[in-house]
Amino acid sequence: MRHWSTKKMVIFALFLAIGVVLNYAENVLIAIPVIPGIKLGIANTLGLLVLSYFGPAEFILLGFLRVLLTSLFSGIGVATIISFAGWLLSSAVVVGLYFTRQLSIFGLSLISAVMHGLGQIVVVSIIYETWGMFAYFPILAISGIISGTLIAFLSRMIILRLPLKESMLK
Repeated sequence: MRHWSTKKMVIFALFLAIGVVLNYAENVLIAIPVIPGIKLGIANTLGLLVLSYFGPAEFILLGFLRVLLTSLFSGIGVATIISFAGWLLSSAVVVGLYFTRQLSIFGLSLISAVMHGLGQIVVVSIIYETWGMFAYFPILAISGIISGTLIAFLSRMIILRLPLKESMLK
């Protein structure tokens, strides 16, 4: 990775810290036990901010570190593997689409949320050796569309109100 200025490193570290805290808090405090696998994903706002302010390499780094650190706090197990699978698929698709420059932050957020659910279902299906989990995908897709829209709206509001100077990000 290119040389980072101290300012860039501090801003990135703040985004990472806020993302880990939000992710951990959402996992612990806002779990919906009735509908497994569904959550707002508010920490994904930080990923969209990093993608917008820094770029795709930093977006990937932030997502990886956020999932890793959150897993270290909450315990590494099958949930960690499932989280990494969701992150990996959604990040790969988002970065690929980012380079096309065809989608807004809303499109990227929606696709990210839906692909995250699909990645989780694929891994759960492999772990438990059943393709029946794919019957759950429409529920995750609908919740992903809703949460992706809300996260994109929140991210867009922050980007409009927190204009970081390009000189700070190099």
